[in-house]
Amino acid sequence: VGAKDLILHIIGQIGINGGTGHVIEYRGAAIEALSMEQRMTVCNMSIEAGARAGLIAPDDTTFDWLKGRPRAPKGAAWDAAVDAWRALRSDDGARYDREVRIDARAVKPTVTYGTHPGMAIAMDAPVPAARNAIEQRALDYMHSTAGQPMQGMPVDVVFVGSCTNSRLSDLREAAHVLRGRRVAEGVRMLVVPGSEAVRRDAEREGLHDVFTAAGAEWRVPGCSMCIAMNGDLAQPGQLVVSTSNRNFEGRQGKGARTVLASPATAAASAVAGKIADPRAYLTEVAA
Repeated sequence: VGAKDLILHIIGQIGINGGTGHVIEYRGAAIEALSMEQRMTVCNMSIEAGARAGLIAPDDTTFDWLKGRPRAPKGAAWDAAVDAWRALRSDDGARYDREVRIDARAVKPTVTYGTHPGMAIAMDAPVPAARNAIEQRALDYMHSTAGQPMQGMPVDVVFVGSCTNSRLSDLREAAHVLRGRRVAEGVRMLVVPGSEAVRRDAEREGLHDVFTAAGAEWRVPGCSMCIAMNGDLAQPGQLVVSTSNRNFEGRQGKGARTVLASPATAAASAVAGKIADPRAYLTEVAA
């Protein structure tokens, strides 16, 4: 269970209008335990809850990530900057317009079942019954069945990429599941690094070899299937497990059905040929 599961769970709880007109601040032990890149995933998807922005208070994780980067201050200027950044935390006892408390221990591998990011549940949980005509349209479009889990739904395409989940740590997460395994027959998998720097670092670690050995396509950086760009799109009716941030009707191709998920879930689903819990693949030893 990772950052993408957490933010999908949060949006599933507060809805796509839960942050409208506000900035969401994420706090707590689970947030503090996230790496810098995982925090980027969480904040990146704040807009999917309607928020103007998402923020996490800077701490040692932030400073360690920034230190030594080309545009970071150096020497005395660095020390002064860190002192200033430490003061950016919300004051103890600060009052918010709304507080939502979530037990991160209860979060499971999470996916979407409808046509916006707020329609998100644990993959082994039953799909909720539609409450109105709009939700029924979403279930019909996705071929989701109320009362049945998304886990086990057959998959046609898997996309690992987008600004939400195409950083080096995301690629490592997917490669960890794929190493020594093969993408299921009939499934197409695209892996698209988020930048040339990410691509170079991934290739330096040999991650591209893991992906291609598994039968996935290793692509050049770009938006790709996140917005059905440059011919990277699914066909009508095909189901795509995607690490991107939006699952609207036709987002990844006319008539294509998008299920948002984490890189680990995407990779596990590619191997299984159906929406699959990555935890089994992270604990098994590949043959």
